[in-house]
Amino acid sequence: MFINEGLLIKQGSKGLSGISVPSCGLKERDINKKARELINEKYIRKKDPCLPEVSEPDVVRHFTRLSSWNMCVDLNFYPLGSCTMKYNPRINEIVSSMGNIRSLHPLTPGRLVQPVLKIIYNFELMLKELTGLDAFVFSPQAGAAGEFTGLKIVKKYFESKGEDRHIILMPDSAHGTNPASSSLAGFIPVEIKTGPKGYIEAKEVQKYITPDVAGIMITNPNTSGLFEKDIAAICEAMHKNGSVVYMDGANFNAFIGSIRVKDLGIDLIQLNLHKTFSTPHGGGGPGGGAVGVVDYLRDFLPVPYVVFDGQNYGLFQGGKNAIGRISPFLCNFGVLIKAYAYLLSLGSSNIPSVSEIAILNANYVKKRMKGIFKGADLFEEELCMHECVFTDKAIEENKISTLELAKLLIDYGFHPPTVYFPKNIHGAIMIEPTETESIRTLDNFIRAIEKIRFKAKKSSALKSPKKTKVKRVNEVLANKNPVYRY
Repeated sequence: MFINEGLLIKQGSKGLSGISVPSCGLKERDINKKARELINEKYIRKKDPCLPEVSEPDVVRHFTRLSSWNMCVDLNFYPLGSCTMKYNPRINEIVSSMGNIRSLHPLTPGRLVQPVLKIIYNFELMLKELTGLDAFVFSPQAGAAGEFTGLKIVKKYFESKGEDRHIILMPDSAHGTNPASSSLAGFIPVEIKTGPKGYIEAKEVQKYITPDVAGIMITNPNTSGLFEKDIAAICEAMHKNGSVVYMDGANFNAFIGSIRVKDLGIDLIQLNLHKTFSTPHGGGGPGGGAVGVVDYLRDFLPVPYVVFDGQNYGLFQGGKNAIGRISPFLCNFGVLIKAYAYLLSLGSSNIPSVSEIAILNANYVKKRMKGIFKGADLFEEELCMHECVFTDKAIEENKISTLELAKLLIDYGFHPPTVYFPKNIHGAIMIEPTETESIRTLDNFIRAIEKIRFKAKKSSALKSPKKTKVKRVNEVLANKNPVYRY
């Protein structure tokens, strides 16, 4: 049940306050006199600001009630394909909120924060072990920033060799940010069509390899939820051409602890800490896009990054080949330590179970949906990895669109899956359960899909969601005429 909630400013009374501030010993006339001396007259208020005057319980209840109107990963199943919206363990938040960590200043000299540098260095050791790569940096503040960083490394690498390579290959099953990142880094993205089974075929890639090709960006598993079976052959062909193989590691959750990407032939990767490593997802706050490279690309990494001489931890500022700074500081430490705590809490022996359970959950959904979305799985005979993708073929029989399915699911208490992506699958419905969801949650979700598939009417779909505080909105109008202030 939703309770109507008025504006906070209308809930208070004159003089009401949630805290008491002790007297500072100054009289009001002294404060006003001092203000006039120190502050330009035009900046001094002529009247008191119109702020809410409310008690502490009123404030707490107001914002708690507002928060209950939102869907969030703490309350709802978030099957967002390509996003890995796993539950964030509370231990991560507890560790990152400790006073000595929360109060760190980014400009504190390294000699005074040796334990912090040690944590960053140890986290790098963990990622090197999990990927087989030779070095990592953490300055990129998001996954897409990591992509851009990786491509700037590729650019600088070829410049250092005196080669003007300007093409980056990418399959149509790559993540949507890849073409944008390559363009921003100064490359021309060239699309390669996937084969009929949903994979890139090495023979098809070979047709595009020329001396102008700097590298290839491969999302693996791809956005159809399938592992690229020709990955090793593709890497070999690219390396023969002197090209760099970049892997978008956004879907690393699908094989963390089971496969080391360097063994496949990967030269460069970005890892999204908010996906695989269970740090908070989105919301406009700080993120983390760890970038890892093989040894021949180490000299091109952005600076600074942590080094260890056997006794002390320090910051390496880079040589002549370094691409420079990607962000003002070393990393978003509050984000990194959550990822570090997550790996430590799992323990090395349990890390492979993350991908094993994620794959099991995705294939469970895929098989259970077979009778509901009959004929809608383009890769029905294949085992998927961390996510499964369906077309809108089955629901079109009800005259219900993918978007309307998404809106109907909200009334059943589930956040919609990713829709209309990947773009090469008509009316795509992409479901990623992650390893943190129980069989009970998955069964409830599948039952909701089943009810919608066989019982929902077009008239009902057009009015959904009906049970939420905010009902159906005009999304086209909202995009064309956004309101930034109320």
